[in-house]
Amino acid sequence: MAKKLNYDPNEKCTQAIVFARVSSKKQKDKGVSLDVQMETITQYCIDNGLKVIKDLSIDESSTRGERKQYHEMLEFAKNHDGKIAIIVNYVDRLQRSYDDTYELNRLRKEGKIEIHFLKEGLIITKDSAAMDLTFWNMHVLMANFQVNTMIDKVKASQKQNWADGKWQGLAPIGYLNARNEDRKATLIIDEQRAPIIKILFEEYATGLHSLQSLWYKAKELGLTSKEKNHYEKSKNFNKRTFVSRNKIEDILKNPFYYGMMKIKGNLIPHIYEPIISKALFDKVQEVFQSKSREVFSHQQEYKAIPFAFRGLIKCETCGCAITSEHKIKKNGKRYVYLKCSHLRGNCKQGLVNENTLFEQLDNELFSKIQIPSKILETLKKNVQKNMEEEAIMNANLKRNLQSELNTLVNKEDNLTDLYVSGKIKENIYNRQINAIADERTFLEESIAKYKEITKDITTTVDNLLDIAGNLSDIMHKASPLKKNKLLKLLIKDCTLQDKTLKYTVRAPFDKFIQCNNPTQWFKDPTQDLDTYAKIADEVKMVKQQVLLTC
Repeated sequence: MAKKLNYDPNEKCTQAIVFARVSSKKQKDKGVSLDVQMETITQYCIDNGLKVIKDLSIDESSTRGERKQYHEMLEFAKNHDGKIAIIVNYVDRLQRSYDDTYELNRLRKEGKIEIHFLKEGLIITKDSAAMDLTFWNMHVLMANFQVNTMIDKVKASQKQNWADGKWQGLAPIGYLNARNEDRKATLIIDEQRAPIIKILFEEYATGLHSLQSLWYKAKELGLTSKEKNHYEKSKNFNKRTFVSRNKIEDILKNPFYYGMMKIKGNLIPHIYEPIISKALFDKVQEVFQSKSREVFSHQQEYKAIPFAFRGLIKCETCGCAITSEHKIKKNGKRYVYLKCSHLRGNCKQGLVNENTLFEQLDNELFSKIQIPSKILETLKKNVQKNMEEEAIMNANLKRNLQSELNTLVNKEDNLTDLYVSGKIKENIYNRQINAIADERTFLEESIAKYKEITKDITTTVDNLLDIAGNLSDIMHKASPLKKNKLLKLLIKDCTLQDKTLKYTVRAPFDKFIQCNNPTQWFKDPTQDLDTYAKIADEVKMVKQQVLLTC
């Protein structure tokens, strides 16, 4: 069914949108100011009997950003009843590139809008002659040429300023943007922050700090951010916002502070007063390299040794990784102890015997995950029944999603054909292709969620239940490597505080300890299909190598 038009393409236009725009302070001060444009356009509407239904007096670039107000104006024109005239002073006030021509031209051809360019004396309608359309395109071409010329000038100016050692943009923290005696942009030392920057370099050069501890030091010294957006995000504009930890690392690696600015990967001397010496900067970089070597050496030393808690735990106090190491007592017995790596500075976390954590887990977790033998077989049958029912529903949903995906692929092919044949512009093609790509990704991800429930997955659930029923014995008899793999299946978000392990139980094992009635376990097992599929091989291997020995 054809869409009903809210206008007559052949009717006389009696209503108008007035559009005025400036994109720089100079334009505001000159003859193209918003007031001058609006006065001219308004008088034109009065003289030609056009009723103004919307006026837009905006300050935005026609070549940068999304031109939000411009597109809102077009949307208003499309949805408003009747034919509408868009009145502008000059062509370049409406557009300076061909990116916007497609939508304007489409509405023009449909007879929904007509465009009046006052200074050029052009009225573009659905019936405009080829000569008028050519003049329109020529003015857009000239405006676009002007924009590209300005871009070239800006780039040339940037290169010259860099060659002269002049910084452009927001000053690095420790400096302030200012004006010299000639009212030209320059940088000056920030009397509040520069001394703190120097202290941070000196402290890190000692090698006694981590980035974390130096960040705490920076907050103690009162190093606050100066970027406007940091304050604007805060409800209280007067609230001090400290620099982030990542910003501390950026500061320590920035050569600007000793006299060099990094431009597109190249170091160029700048003309501003340095805050530190090059010798101090080099010393800090040596400390960075030294710490990297220490971490790598430590990792390599213990890389080949299997530990049950490897890669699982962080220190609750400082956030560093908890590492494992062997200790040999005088009687010759070997024990595994866990300790904080202290990579971010020293904390009070002491050594903890690995057995202490296993005793805690045995009481809190392993012993609670038990399935009485009388219930086990019934539970397995219920699980398999639920999964088979879910499989039928998932198959239907998957077919529907696949059909939508095929339609989307055809739409993408048609759009590509239109672009190749020159029927749509590149920016329109890119925008629609990106939208299709996002929708396609969503559909593909949705399809992936509806996995096929196979015999392998139901067998995995059976294996999972067998292990859950005998987890405590398995943990006592498994090797450190197998313990590590099982622990990673069971728990996550682990932190160590003194001698206590804090953790979260992973799905689906969380159901075992959250519910006292075993018949409720795996009531809806299909919710955890991703988990089952992921741990299938691990469960099978552990069952074969460990469970049979119990």
